[in-house]
Amino acid sequence: MKQKLRLLVILVISIFLITSCSNTHINSVKEQKPQQVSGAPKSGGTVVVAVSPIKFSPFQATTDEEKAAVSLVYEGLVKIGGDGTVLPALAKSWEISDDAKKFTFNLRDDVKWHNGDSFTSDDVKATFDKIFEIKKKSKKGDVPEFSEFNNVRSFKSIDKNTFEVILNVSDSSFVYDMAIGIVPASWLNNVDESELPQNPYGTGKFKIKNISDEEIVLERNDNYYDKKTYIDGLVLKIFYDSDIMKDAFKQNKVDIIPIEDEDWSLMQGIEDVQLLQYPSRYFEFMALNLRNPIFKDVNVRKGLLLGIDRSRILQDAILGKGIIIDSPILPFSWAYNKRIQHMDYNQSKARQMLDSAGWTDTDGDGIRDKKIGGKKRKLEFELLVNSSNGARYKAALNIQKNLKDIGVLVNLVDLPWKELEDKVFAKKYDAALMGWKLATNPDVRFMFSSGEIARGYNFVSYSNKELDEVLLKTQSETNVLKMLSLISDAQKIISDEVPYIFLYSPNNLLALNKKINGFNPDPISIFNNVSEWWVE
Repeated sequence: MKQKLRLLVILVISIFLITSCSNTHINSVKEQKPQQVSGAPKSGGTVVVAVSPIKFSPFQATTDEEKAAVSLVYEGLVKIGGDGTVLPALAKSWEISDDAKKFTFNLRDDVKWHNGDSFTSDDVKATFDKIFEIKKKSKKGDVPEFSEFNNVRSFKSIDKNTFEVILNVSDSSFVYDMAIGIVPASWLNNVDESELPQNPYGTGKFKIKNISDEEIVLERNDNYYDKKTYIDGLVLKIFYDSDIMKDAFKQNKVDIIPIEDEDWSLMQGIEDVQLLQYPSRYFEFMALNLRNPIFKDVNVRKGLLLGIDRSRILQDAILGKGIIIDSPILPFSWAYNKRIQHMDYNQSKARQMLDSAGWTDTDGDGIRDKKIGGKKRKLEFELLVNSSNGARYKAALNIQKNLKDIGVLVNLVDLPWKELEDKVFAKKYDAALMGWKLATNPDVRFMFSSGEIARGYNFVSYSNKELDEVLLKTQSETNVLKMLSLISDAQKIISDEVPYIFLYSPNNLLALNKKINGFNPDPISIFNNVSEWWVE
């Protein structure tokens, strides 16, 4: 029996999660939304958004910023909502076989390309063909490798409104990868992908008016099949220097810019400027090499977590603009488990935990010790950090001080990022401060599966048979409620086992002109609600 993942089901689950996830132990994200002008939204006007240099093509986009911008013109079969749920786009619905190997996408029949041609499954197949053509000649660092398509066994058009994909290995999360932009077959049959940015057309809310090295000018698609935008146009202004970008904003040449936490107070005094902070998909953590005998005992890991003042780190590192976290899946996500344990800073309990693990100060030098393998060993370790990251180095100093107070000696080792990364992946380290930006898909196999220890991203060498089984089940589960239960179970195991010391997730920060209304960015994309933007 096939499982139908329809919009209604996803929305119901999302609403349940959002309304039930009030969590007193997590610092709430203080979202500051623009002041809304009274009255109905107005049509017209253009919004100018500052961006870094971007490759405006579905075949070349690799960063989240690039993919978000590209989606304004090139839509995928699906789109990702603000809480990470998969929503219909060019595909109105889809079915996943019970073994999670066959995906059948039912396409909308009312979509037109910007040139007036009808969208069909031939366009999807042509896009897939082009992706596999690129994969054959791709070189790392040159063009995207499209690793998300490595598991694709075959694909075909069933009829003009139906497209089928067969995978080699079960993977229900493959549907997330179908957010990649689709390009018209008629265009692809006549140009090389390197020529695509010249005069392309898509199906999205906006059409390309002009592309240059300085800006990408988009205009509203008045024939869009769904809700049309209020604004007439959108300009993506390209900046190579953040200081020049900020000056342009102050001179009212740009309406929306990303800012850093140190910019916040400087921007507050500017007239007609609204500052916003909203959740990100990024988080900071302290990786523990579990091959080190010190960290093998979960009570030691819990003692370290209890002994670190994460609230102080959040304040010192990023001026409090973020949240303390206890899971690799963040609170904004539909898959977040609000019931996982939280450990507040408590040095008394930290000392008790280390005592119970057999680490005591037997010689009165202020550092705990214990006999391991018949030899006395100090509770001491090196913490790798790249001081070029100011926030991370402040966190390291706090950790060093906090843990010294409970009898743990932390020696900071400052390394260039590449050298630090090499040591971590070679597993030649004790502990390291690092960060992740998670994909839209709440799949944490890459970080926690035992199968990822040898050559993957499980560089802490964490192995848990129960977790492996849960993660394996999520790979083939097609029922959304069962998937949620499995992901929740995985989070609980991770939280109980403390293979990492999770620290905080910084908020994204933006400054925008107060004339912009209806702007509501989310962790997936600042453009997700672009249809609601309007200019006063």
